[in-house]
Amino acid sequence: MTVGKPLDPEQVADVRDFIMFLGEKFKNSTEDFEDFSKCSIQEITVLKMLAQRGPLVVKNIACRLNGVSLSSLTRVLDRLEESEYITRSLNRDDRRSFRISLTEKGNKMAEAYQHKFELMALGILDALTTAERLILVELYSKVRIRLGDTDISLTCSPDTNGTASISELEMANRTEIPARNVR
Repeated sequence: MTVGKPLDPEQVADVRDFIMFLGEKFKNSTEDFEDFSKCSIQEITVLKMLAQRGPLVVKNIACRLNGVSLSSLTRVLDRLEESEYITRSLNRDDRRSFRISLTEKGNKMAEAYQHKFELMALGILDALTTAERLILVELYSKVRIRLGDTDISLTCSPDTNGTASISELEMANRTEIPARNVR
C-alpha cells in the first residue's frame, strides 16, 4: 500500500464512488450489448479475446475465462459457431485440440462491442479540458501499472497461457512507480 502520508478518507470515498459509477456504466453497457447481439457475456468475452489476441486454442481460451468449465466453454463455442462468429480448425501443433478463429461476422461483432466503450470514453473525455485529459490518461496509466494489467489464473501454468504467477504479481505491485511530470 502507500508508504508515508495517510490517505484522506474523503478522497478514498470519492475514488470508490467513481469506481462503482464506472462499474455500473460498464454493467449497463454490457447488458445493452447482450440484448442487441443476443450473445451472453461469456460469448462476448470470447469474441473480444479473439479480436485482441488472434486465433487461440480452446485450452488457452479456457485458461483466460476464470470460472468457466470446459463443458460450458464448449457450449459457448457451439453457439458462436452456430451464429457464424467463429470457426474451429484442427490445431496443427497438437492435433488433439482445436484452434478457434474469428470470422468476419465475429470480428464485426467484437468491433461493435469495442465501439460501445469507445463512445463511453469519448463521453468522459468530452467533459474535460485538453490539460485534464492528459492528466487523466497519465493517472490512469499510473494506476493501471500499480494495480497490474495481467491475467491471473490459478489453474493454468505460466508457460501455457502467458500469465504471471501470484508471487510475480505481488512483487510487481510492491514496486514503487515513479511519477512522470505532466504539464
